[in-house]
Amino acid sequence: MTEEIKKFFTLKNDDDIITSRTDLDLINRPDQKVWVMNHIFINPDNHNEHEISILMEKVVKFVKDSNKQVWPLDPIAIKYFKKHPEFKNIWYHKPFNF
Repeated sequence: MTEEIKKFFTLKNDDDIITSRTDLDLINRPDQKVWVMNHIFINPDNHNEHEISILMEKVVKFVKDSNKQVWPLDPIAIKYFKKHPEFKNIWYHKPFNF
């Protein structure tokens, strides 16, 4: 069985238009394997006000199920994790001021 090293998360509206998207890459760090979240795309013309929460719920569930941590590099994802301290156990490489 091959370990998954790339995971995509895409939300679409009823017209099949992408409203948001992110992807994770599994990388080897010296201490463990972690999922890196480089960017989040939000469609400026077609998204709802809760788009980030909906997208991040999917990401968080996947990361928890994988028994790994996530290293968010996108400012939107970092802001989300700062607002949700209940996910601190899956946040790899937290900023010192958190």
